[in-house]
Amino acid sequence: MKKLKSLIKKILKTIIVIIGFGFSAEGQTPYTTNQFTYDSILNVSYGTSTDYAGNSVDLLLDIYKPVGDFNCARPVIVLVHGGAWIGGSKEDYNMVAMSRELAKKGWVVANINYRLGTHKAANYSMYALCSNTLSAPCGYIADSAEIFRANFRGMQDTKGAIRFMKSRNIIDSTDINNVFIVGESAGGFISLAAAFTDKLSEKSSSCYSISSAPIPDTDLTTTYSCLPPNNNLSRPDLGSINGDLNLGNYDATVKGVSSFYGAVLDLSILQQLTDTPCVYLFHQGSDVVVNYQYGKILGRTSWECYAQTNLCQSYFFYPFAYGNESIRQHFANLGTAAPVYQAEIINNYSYLNNCLSNGHSIDFFLLRIQNMIDLFANKIALTSNNPQTNCTNTGLEDVLTMKNLFKVYPNPANDKINIIADKSLIGSYYSLLDFTGKTLLKGKINSQSMAINIENLSSGIYLFNIEGNKVQTFKLLKK
Repeated sequence: MKKLKSLIKKILKTIIVIIGFGFSAEGQTPYTTNQFTYDSILNVSYGTSTDYAGNSVDLLLDIYKPVGDFNCARPVIVLVHGGAWIGGSKEDYNMVAMSRELAKKGWVVANINYRLGTHKAANYSMYALCSNTLSAPCGYIADSAEIFRANFRGMQDTKGAIRFMKSRNIIDSTDINNVFIVGESAGGFISLAAAFTDKLSEKSSSCYSISSAPIPDTDLTTTYSCLPPNNNLSRPDLGSINGDLNLGNYDATVKGVSSFYGAVLDLSILQQLTDTPCVYLFHQGSDVVVNYQYGKILGRTSWECYAQTNLCQSYFFYPFAYGNESIRQHFANLGTAAPVYQAEIINNYSYLNNCLSNGHSIDFFLLRIQNMIDLFANKIALTSNNPQTNCTNTGLEDVLTMKNLFKVYPNPANDKINIIADKSLIGSYYSLLDFTGKTLLKGKINSQSMAINIENLSSGIYLFNIEGNKVQTFKLLKK
């Protein structure tokens, strides 16, 4: 009973602000319930770039797709992990769990890595009562510019990943007009920046060419191995707000963005765009890493958890940021000019009493994911995207034919396709390719009537080739 009362009290403390979205009149909104199994493609390269220390980095992402849907225009979510801009990865538990959960609902998910790293402090000391489990030596930065620059690089990479995923729309059967970003912690900062930074004037002065970083403290170099072998201390101009990855046919605009205990470094970027993204925000007041209101990043850790006991050196150089509660207040002040948003803020702030709490986390993980997806799905419902009708205008023919020499059916197909071929084609070859040109199936036409098993292929559009006198290529849809 005591646990139940505590749970009820916690839920009642949650402020949920929902503006401007409703539910489908026909029942359950698409993309909100688990209906499918999933498949994944791991470690796909979406580009190469240069990190903070001058090293080339191969940027990778994992793609999760639903299996068993019949949808030619799946919505896309790009996931951005946390880790204070120095750690974390797409393999983090929350990122993998969220990827699987979303794919089961019919989403294509790109779970990305991005450039990590910051130049380190010139003066660092591990206090006598401190340890690696209480503080992160590699988190002691040279100056506040390092966070602005790390966040900018992450934003550039995320925009590059968005354009990359849009370029794969035929391969993955996705809708380029319904792409969303979700991030937690540092990934929340990056996601909000990627969704709203659309003007060069919004580029921080710290992201232009500035003075070189100081020589880092020896302990951070040797004892704690915080630096790469090549550590160029110069800090050049970081370039365009769009980065230079996968530029060309697609932009990096998104329909929605989510920040789990993230923030923005500049509140003014949250202005109206041509098509302003909807916004989902989650934060706990007990977060001592990212202040849910306005405060210095790691400020509560430094001044409430460390300074009170002289336990560890403070994270002095981190900049101030506007947490999700500040963003919610900003949207509330905008009134009808605010984007469609939902803010779930847990008001459990307690001065000097949150150091041992788990405030920098997602409570009720599945509930928060569901609430976010409900918001995103209702944004999609305002477009022409409907999984029941998305495949009616794909340019596909029900039966693939070539001069009465063969026919392939059905199209779309489920677990097999049938070939009826003229005698002249016996001995020829067929092949099934994805849109990168990779051959997935290949075989010989050895009779006038035969069937090909495709049940192990993921749902999507493929290229079907018949090699007669010349190669004929057709589009085939796998349900």
